[in-house]
Order: sequence, then C-alpha cells, then structure tokens
Amino acid sequence: MSTTSVISDKYIAPLQPDLSRQLRYNERLLTWNPYSKKNLALCYQFQTSEDGAPVRLIPDACIDFLFRCTPGSPAAVVSGLQTAPRELVLEPNAVYFGFKPFSPKGMRPLRTDWQDLVDQSISLWEDCPDAGWVTEMLSASSTFDERVGIVAEFARRQLADPEYTPDFVEYSELQLCQARGNIRMDSISDYTGYTGRYCREKFKESHGISIKNYSSIMRFQNAVRMLARSGGEVGSLSDIAFDNGYFDQSHLNREFRRFSGATPLRYQREVLQLT
Repeated sequence: MSTTSVISDKYIAPLQPDLSRQLRYNERLLTWNPYSKKNLALCYQFQTSEDGAPVRLIPDACIDFLFRCTPGSPAAVVSGLQTAPRELVLEPNAVYFGFKPFSPKGMRPLRTDWQDLVDQSISLWEDCPDAGWVTEMLSASSTFDERVGIVAEFARRQLADPEYTPDFVEYSELQLCQARGNIRMDSISDYTGYTGRYCREKFKESHGISIKNYSSIMRFQNAVRMLARSGGEVGSLSDIAFDNGYFDQSHLNREFRRFSGATPLRYQREVLQLT
C-alpha cells in the first residue's frame, strides 16, 4: 500500500471545485488495490464553515466514502456513482475525510451492490458491519496523514477483493479515462474483441450506468478542468468544446447544465470564481 501526490496523464484525479474551496482542504492520491488495474483513490480532508452552506457536487464517475470526524458524534456515508449535480449538506464547523476509489472494479460489494448505489447515498454502518472501527479511529486522529493510513488499512481489509481478476470491462474503463471520454464505441469493441452490444451490457451491469453516460461524465470532467485553467477567458469555450469532441458550443452548454446545473460561464463565476 503506497501513496503518491503526483497525478499522471494516465490517471487524472476527479474534480469537485466547490468541495476543494472548503477550509483547510487537502488531498492525496492513494494506490490502494493490488488486484485491479485502475487502483487509485483520492483521499481528501476539509473543514466546513460556521454557516454550514451546502456544497455543490458534480458527477465524477467515482464511488465516495465520506466520514465526519467529530469525536463523540462520528458518521460515515457512502455514495454511488452520480449522474446529476447535487447539494451536499454538512454539519457546520466540522472536519470531514473522504475516500474516493476511481473504480468499483476489484472491490467487494457491500450489502448493497455498487451498481444499485447509482445516485444514492447510504449509511456505511448499515452496509458494512466493520465500518464502526474505522470511523472511530478517524475521529480520534488529528492529522491528515494518520487518516490516510487508517483508510488505506480499512480499504485493504474490507474493500479489496483478492478473488478479482481484471476483465475487459475494466480495460474498457481505462481506455475511456485515458481518452477523457472522447472515444467511439467501435474503438472499444476493437480494443476488447467483443461486440459493442456486449460491451455496453456488461459495462452497465458492472457500473449501473451506460458506457455513453460514463463517457459523457469523463468528457465533462475534462471540460471543467480546462475551464478552470482558462483563467476566465470567454473565448476559450470554443476551444474547450472542440478539444472535448462536443459538436459546438451549444452542445457544451447543454452538457454543462446537465451535469452542473449551470452554463460554463455561470459555473466560472459562481464556483470557479473566475471573471
């Protein structure tokens, strides 16, 4: 089990811009699952403000474990893959620690299967009998490094599936991520050796969402990344649309509203705070 703070071109950390603006935000990539190829997770920590304003989350195609590290009143929630924007309501003036695996492949299911958690959030205590100890230990810890180590141990013991062997679905997922979602279905078929229909069926069976939807989220995430790097230049929207395979700027606007609830320019102002 090892950690790294370097994000390679092959694996790009999922973006949650509004979350990363919270107080004392810190993050680190963790190589956690020895049985899968897409074996990274993002560990992150932050403190909420006193006003307890909701955090605006966008789809990032990841499962998310979120722990409230309040001594005497800890909590743990796991959320499945999200396909729409949502608001996260948190306790004011509290420390939270998150563990976000990049893929459900190679992970043991909870009592609720991963594909059944799409757009859902449940108590981790209810679906994982041994989750209590990790929540208590995270609450008792005082540093980000300690919490990364605790979650790494929990993930190794409770989540990694030693009987898993990487399959064509995981290799398809890797190809989609490397292409930032901008890839044709026939390319995936050629890559895996299976028909497009079979690839689509097995991918949805594993992830709970279609390959097309997953690809759209990957493409949207890269558009957000490019938007954040643009420095608020309006003229960059046409480049973002072109580089990510959108038909035109109107197509980019529609997809942005679908996944963020706002147009790119409004998202720049309200979340990225670029003018």
